[in-house]
Amino acid sequence: MPSLFSTVAVGCSLIAFTLMASRPRMRTAVEAGALTTERVSEDYSRDDLTGCLTRRRFLEVLNGRLAEIRRRQINGLPYDDFTLMLLDVDHFKLLNDGFGHHAGDAVLETLGRRAQQEADWVVGRLGGDEFAVIVPGNDHRAIAHDARRFLERLGEELHANSETRAFHGISIGVASAPADADQGSDLLKKADMALYVGKRSGRGQVTFYHGDMQRKQAADRQISRDLHAAIILNQLDLHYQPIVDVDRRGVAVEALLRWTDQTGRSIPPDTFIQVAERSELIDRLGEWVFRKACEDLDLLDVDLISVNISGAQLRHDGLLPMLVRVLRETNRSASSFILELTETVLINADQKVFRLLGDLRALGFRIALDDFGTGNSSFTLLRDLPIDIVKIDKSFIQRLENDRIAQVFVSAVGEIAKSLDIVMVAEGVETQTQQECARIAGAQRFQGWLHGKAAPLKSGRLPERSLRSR
Repeated sequence: MPSLFSTVAVGCSLIAFTLMASRPRMRTAVEAGALTTERVSEDYSRDDLTGCLTRRRFLEVLNGRLAEIRRRQINGLPYDDFTLMLLDVDHFKLLNDGFGHHAGDAVLETLGRRAQQEADWVVGRLGGDEFAVIVPGNDHRAIAHDARRFLERLGEELHANSETRAFHGISIGVASAPADADQGSDLLKKADMALYVGKRSGRGQVTFYHGDMQRKQAADRQISRDLHAAIILNQLDLHYQPIVDVDRRGVAVEALLRWTDQTGRSIPPDTFIQVAERSELIDRLGEWVFRKACEDLDLLDVDLISVNISGAQLRHDGLLPMLVRVLRETNRSASSFILELTETVLINADQKVFRLLGDLRALGFRIALDDFGTGNSSFTLLRDLPIDIVKIDKSFIQRLENDRIAQVFVSAVGEIAKSLDIVMVAEGVETQTQQECARIAGAQRFQGWLHGKAAPLKSGRLPERSLRSR
């Protein structure tokens, strides 16, 4: 019996010793698992490309700070306000398409790295080319100064690198907490609204949210809904303005889109076309215009119709297939159409756009550079772009009689256009004197009220005055 108890006691001791010896190893395994979890959490909280906080982690930080502000407000305690900035790379798709994804990634990596070097900035990448930054304080002037300084330094670094020198710029939308919103989703919406307004006004802007933006956005949404209905119900119209030669014979017309809404109110094209570009309606609108021009061709006493193409259409892959399809469906030839693109659209044209213009010309379309002289381009644009026509902006034509600078500019364009076999059109001609000055400067075609205002088709035809000057 004693020997049995002794054996059991020894066995229990051995088990106890084994358990005691294994405890450090068990604790080490648990701790290792915890460390691994922390590392995984850290990996998921940082964006692989830029090192910035991921969208999920950034929103956690943002909502946490807003919750702290609300808690302190409820308890009557002082709190630290802050500012949310949304950063979006301008023309990022053009950069990727024209220079490759490696160039786009290089821009994003540099942006993220430089932003994280700024003192007190909490930086997150929300996705794609959109970043968000939390900045302490609510001093608009100081924040705008710091943001512009950051953009300037970032631009210098990117333009110095051959891989990223095609970088166009960054737009920034700004909203303040808790002044503009005390909920994360609302603050993001208002910063995004400011970003949207800044891009609409020319990009590369630092734009602060204010209450009028919300009302303007609501108005834009209503215009977008009404325009969508107008396209479906065929409530739009084209007016045609004549383009004449030196003998005042009509050689072409320009198709100008007009819209009168259901209340009888005329909506300015500058307003609804911008809304269409921002609401993805521009492709449908562009197809409506081109199809209508094709249908009207036989009703006009000219063989050429000039149709405007927006920058948004030019950037979309569907433009060329749409034009070819509509030509086929209406039994028209590309040689009957001029496609007009503004100077500001073509200044930043990349190789993809150049190829598209070449393809359009190969089909028989003529390409016109519209409003020349209003942008920041140089005469090299005439040499480099595959164009057939250059249209001098009316601001120069209407000053030709007395303005020496306008005279020199138009004459210089005329000489270059002649050497490149490009037809020069004078826009906005209102008097015979303006036309004569433009002709002396080298213009071969003329467009303006002197030869007729834009007019709709009446009973299937244009008024005689709008067809041809006598």
